[in-house]
Amino acid sequence: VVVPVALLLSLMYAINQHSRHHEFIAIRNAGIGMFRMSAPYLLVGVLLSAGLYWSNEKWLPNGLRKGEIIKTVQAEGKEDPLGPEWITDVKLRNDETSRSWQIPAFNPATGEMRSVGKNPIIISWKWDDDQPKREIMAVKGTWESGGWTFHQVRDYKPTEGFPEAHPITLHQTLRMEEFDETPMQIEGELKIAPLFDRRAHKRWSVSLAEIDSYRRIHPNIEPEKKAILNAQYQARLAEPLTCFIVVLIAIPFAAPSGRRNPAVGVAAGIIACLAFFMVQQFAMAVGGQLSPHLAAWTPHALFGGISAWQITRVR
Repeated sequence: VVVPVALLLSLMYAINQHSRHHEFIAIRNAGIGMFRMSAPYLLVGVLLSAGLYWSNEKWLPNGLRKGEIIKTVQAEGKEDPLGPEWITDVKLRNDETSRSWQIPAFNPATGEMRSVGKNPIIISWKWDDDQPKREIMAVKGTWESGGWTFHQVRDYKPTEGFPEAHPITLHQTLRMEEFDETPMQIEGELKIAPLFDRRAHKRWSVSLAEIDSYRRIHPNIEPEKKAILNAQYQARLAEPLTCFIVVLIAIPFAAPSGRRNPAVGVAAGIIACLAFFMVQQFAMAVGGQLSPHLAAWTPHALFGGISAWQITRVR
């Protein structure tokens, strides 16, 4: 919200200054159309939209979590013995491979997981529907060279009919190339889970890549959760265009010249943008009940279309 609001105020000031000195009238008298005259402002909106998209995908998801870690450490007055970047009691279910993870401590930055006390890392799955569940318990796991390596492992690999005949095998290190869950996917699971809890007061910002990863490991997701995910995905695509829509809103309110008090145009533009933000948030709130495309793109199409029509009517 900060970037679009700052863009709105700066644009309205700059455009209003042009209008007060009758520069727009002179340019229009030279035969230049309003959209061509507004091209520099529209270009700024496009560039900021691209920058906001990149920021939402690369910086914002991790930045929010790091900020929450700092606040938690300051509030409690003590740090986690493992470090503030560690997440405890992580559980993951990969429906695609029928694999379950129980991770006592996980560091998404380094891709490392550890046991805590007497609670080891436990991973269980079935490599064949006709075989009993296989399970490994490890003290430590690391993500390296695109795969998981576990240390001090107890490997229980039974066969059908005689599970007790196959004792636990001990490994100092065990490389599991078939485990395709990445640290980013595990972290994404933690961020996306609160989206489905209506009572949650804090929801992490998730990137498009994290939503795609969640969809891949949960191919048979419940319809209600699928609708929420689709709405979030479309909202993530539409959100950066807020900067471009703000430019479209600012131009018709700040550009008209004449005897009208400039403050009136600025106030009207701010009210229009506030209305846009409110409609946008309302559409996201009901995104699980409406079509995801309709919920995410209707505010942009509505306010962008009306603003573009108003630009053509500026005299």
